[in-house]
Amino acid sequence: MSTESANTAATKVSTRAVVASFGIFVSALFWLVVATYPTFFFFNPLAEPDALRATILTLTTIGWILISSGTVILFMLYAMGHARALRLLPIVALTWPVSLLINHVTLFIQKGQWFTGYLLDYPIFIATDILLPVLLIAVWAELRPAFVAHPQHAK
Repeated sequence: MSTESANTAATKVSTRAVVASFGIFVSALFWLVVATYPTFFFFNPLAEPDALRATILTLTTIGWILISSGTVILFMLYAMGHARALRLLPIVALTWPVSLLINHVTLFIQKGQWFTGYLLDYPIFIATDILLPVLLIAVWAELRPAFVAHPQHAK
């Protein structure tokens, strides 16, 4: 093995380890927020009498579970050599903020006011609801060449 190919292999292993570590951090951060504010996350969305509201709350529940646990799973799969697993990262990263946006818009339509004050009252939610998804999409865009087929092989 040439020195150049050995360096390339070492770089790939190093990158995979960093990505796996980042996935652990992201998931741990989100779960720490969940543990700090459990009533915000743990509730029965189907207990809501309004069917539309119950559906939206179910979507938000799916969203926070995906971003809190899916991130570490996808990044670990990437670290184990399954780069194509990262194709799911936009779904994992965006289900939570998109469901929150739908929730807030629906609440505004139904009640005539915005319920986004929690972002100012509890600024950590700026990290989980906005910054973290943006960061995950940035990582996905950076790692995308690792799992997109080379144009030569697309035929």
